[in-house]
Amino acid sequence: MVDLLDYTTSPLVLILKITAPLLFLGALVCYVIVRRLFTGKIRLFIDTVILFAFFTLVAGWLRIYADGTDFGFTKEYSLRWFQSVAYIASAGFFVYAGYRLLHLSGGEKP
Repeated sequence: MVDLLDYTTSPLVLILKITAPLLFLGALVCYVIVRRLFTGKIRLFIDTVILFAFFTLVAGWLRIYADGTDFGFTKEYSLRWFQSVAYIASAGFFVYAGYRLLHLSGGEKP
């Protein structure tokens, strides 16, 4: 059990690094398919959620490559910076989607 939880040797690390981006890719595809069915304010909400899923997919994909030293990045200038920026953008779009959802049924424009 201890080997399973050790980050450097556990097979779960690779499985989770691959599973997370695939889940958000699936969510992105679902949102794109559902987007075709709606118009108006609900479509604007779905567009915001699509951006959330996209940036989370990018951040998850960058997480697989961690530092990016295989691509010429160094420890000081690594892919982790881009991963952090993608997660911040993802969180921003998630909050904005919540704002749009809050004002979805009301008469005021978001």
